Amino acid sequence: MRDIFKMIRIDNQKKESEKALSIGIDVQIAGRVICCPVSENCHSYEEFAVEVEAMQGNLERMIEEAKKHFKGAAPKDGSKFSSETSPEKIWEILSDIQDESDFVERFNSLDDTRRKAVADYVITKCNVFSGSGSFFSARYNNQTGYME
Repeated sequence: MRDIFKMIRIDNQKKESEKALSIGIDVQIAGRVICCPVSENCHSYEEFAVEVEAMQGNLERMIEEAKKHFKGAAPKDGSKFSSETSPEKIWEILSDIQDESDFVERFNSLDDTRRKAVADYVITKCNVFSGSGSFFSARYNNQTGYME
């Protein structure tokens, strides 16, 4: 991978003692490359280190967001369904979740095969006209396998 970040040297022509650094990235617009600052101007090593740490924190948060996006969010209660957990048991646990957005998030975080197994269980064995079954049947998209 190529280096993304560039160090921008800021030299004050009038005062030699007012040197500064900032962090930038190259942006190409209409065939022209421009280095855009993405940090504050830093007048000491310590200030520069603080800016770098802040960026590292932002990148770590992005990693966590990507993990949720690609794998599904971790359950709020900290437990995950084991590979032996039956669709019936998963549905029982999901049905106890009161918050609709948590319910949808937890269901959508299941892998594709388990989501479809739970959906099949709900549609064929549960009353889809009341309670969680009704909520599920109203929001389940059979084509995508996700709840909307």
